[in-house]
Amino acid sequence: MTRPTSQPPVSRPLTLSLLTLLIVTVFWTMASPAPVNAGGNKKDADATKTLTELRESAIQILQITSSDKDPFLRANAIEAMQCVPSRALPLAQIGLDDVHPVVRFTSLVTIGKMRLRELGPAAARCINDPDPSVRAAAMYAARRCDQEVDISEMAQMLASPNPSVRSNVVMLLGLMGEPSALPMIEAQAKVPMPTQRVDNLHRTIVRVQVAEAQFLLGDQEAISPLRAAAFSEFDEVRVLAVTMLGRLRDASAETALMAMIERRDQPQPIELRLAAAEAVSHIGGRAAIKQILEQTGFVTQACHSKNPVLRAQAVITAGALDSARTRIYTQLLPSDPPYIWRLFENTDLIATMAKLMQDPDPQVRLSAAAAVLRAQP
Repeated sequence: MTRPTSQPPVSRPLTLSLLTLLIVTVFWTMASPAPVNAGGNKKDADATKTLTELRESAIQILQITSSDKDPFLRANAIEAMQCVPSRALPLAQIGLDDVHPVVRFTSLVTIGKMRLRELGPAAARCINDPDPSVRAAAMYAARRCDQEVDISEMAQMLASPNPSVRSNVVMLLGLMGEPSALPMIEAQAKVPMPTQRVDNLHRTIVRVQVAEAQFLLGDQEAISPLRAAAFSEFDEVRVLAVTMLGRLRDASAETALMAMIERRDQPQPIELRLAAAEAVSHIGGRAAIKQILEQTGFVTQACHSKNPVLRAQAVITAGALDSARTRIYTQLLPSDPPYIWRLFENTDLIATMAKLMQDPDPQVRLSAAAAVLRAQP
């Protein structure tokens, strides 16, 4: 989760990346018993109960944070609650009337992503919002909820001199999933932004988001500039591109992502290593996940950083890795060696997430709660 300083968020790897995003170490993380240890019914029942309680605590944190005085925390709480549809609807409904545009924007994106058709008419009424990004989100949400709306204004917004507006509209068109929007993006997004007002970093971010939207709308070749952006001169762009490659499940990028995590001759920034580990958790097979789990020290170390922003990113990565661990755990066979079972039964990452749900920083608590919900849906 990012914390924009003006305008609604540019992107949500809800990394936002959606993104994203999540207990003690003596119990199993799966409700189904392991083939090598069948019969532990009481142990499994206790584990399930504990995980259920952890999940409810995460939901409570998000509900409390949705009323925080900080609008960006309120928005992040609504986004994170997308993992719990029954709880997301009332938060999104309340968020439509929030005084801050970032909350209204996030509420509308949530309505559109989840297709909360009950809120379709309310979303359509937001098309007259004074904030351009909110208006675009209202068009997206209403369209996704089967409301008759005119989205032609979104084409004009793609030529906005404001990079945040351009980025948000590009993201929304990509999420809309309508191939007919592809020519709109290709034509209007080429309109240059004024160099006096927008620096090269933000222009590059917009170009990267355009590439992601093009890929989502069916342009398979658009993945190439995303792969190239993973090696940009700007660290912020590299992290964003790596997050996108994971979100798009680009299996061809796995080798490069693993190199970012493991490179010893030129160590990569910790933020990039965390983003790469999260991306691999979405696309990696058993061998890659095993390799990362065997060296998750850098993730847990970042979870204990003095920097709350780094802790927030690290706990989202921990949640993504634990979700991958769980996925592979269900695929293990009785013939797999004991050390493999021990590796994929390890609940240290869950314990880390649980601890950070009590962090003194509200953003870290929220990120930990989101990580728990994504890791334990």
